[in-house]
Amino acid sequence: MYVEVAAHRGNVAVCPENTMAAFRSAYEIGADMIELDLHMSRDGEIVIIHDDDLARTADVAGRIRDLTLEELLRADVGIKRGEEWRGTRIPTFREFLEYAAAADSRMQFNFEFKDYLRNGEDWAKACADKIVRMVDEYGLWERSFVNSFDGSLLAYMEEKYDGRFRLHGFYPYDILGEVRPRNLYCACLWRRKNPDGTKPADVVNPVEDFEALKTEGIRPWVGASIRKIEDMVRAAQYGAELITSNEPEYMIDALAKAGLRVME
Repeated sequence: MYVEVAAHRGNVAVCPENTMAAFRSAYEIGADMIELDLHMSRDGEIVIIHDDDLARTADVAGRIRDLTLEELLRADVGIKRGEEWRGTRIPTFREFLEYAAAADSRMQFNFEFKDYLRNGEDWAKACADKIVRMVDEYGLWERSFVNSFDGSLLAYMEEKYDGRFRLHGFYPYDILGEVRPRNLYCACLWRRKNPDGTKPADVVNPVEDFEALKTEGIRPWVGASIRKIEDMVRAAQYGAELITSNEPEYMIDALAKAGLRVME
């Protein structure tokens, strides 16, 4: 059994999230996939950052869509992680694609589209279409996935591009909103809340959730909440094919020791 490991926003265990340093580190440790987040700037440039505002990760605040690329590149997204990261800048998507196209061809990519239709339909579609063109330009779609928490956006991608992309959704499906695409390639199992709204103690979804996805022909993936070896093993036994991790090097090592990184 071989369980793949995706580096969530790069190797954030040792580098600031969604930075070129984090992505380079993901390659170095042997991750199978890099997950990253994409927004569009005011002047139509695609940049890599998780939040729709700079405040949490940078030394300044401001909405991504309200700022030009020049303004975004002035932000320091390393200093909050430590003095040694001072001066780290937000990567452009083109910068990442140029690096990825020249690097190890075995790496896969999970591109999370963060501009949602519910926050501006025309804007979100323009952002998504530009991402498609850019990935096409570098010939990387064969090892890439389209990921979003917005089911309407995934449905748009499915319909406009005639089912061309491997779509990554979430389960239970209500996380995606009222709309979901007809065909998901994979879905990340999201922990169901307790009846009182709190998070359950068990980080692995019940086996029924895995079986529900497999019955539909959807590959079960699990997210960054899983860290303990016993949880990894149980998720793999239930059918998890990939674990997205904030500690990808640890995850790779732990899975290998559990016999879950064996190529057939």
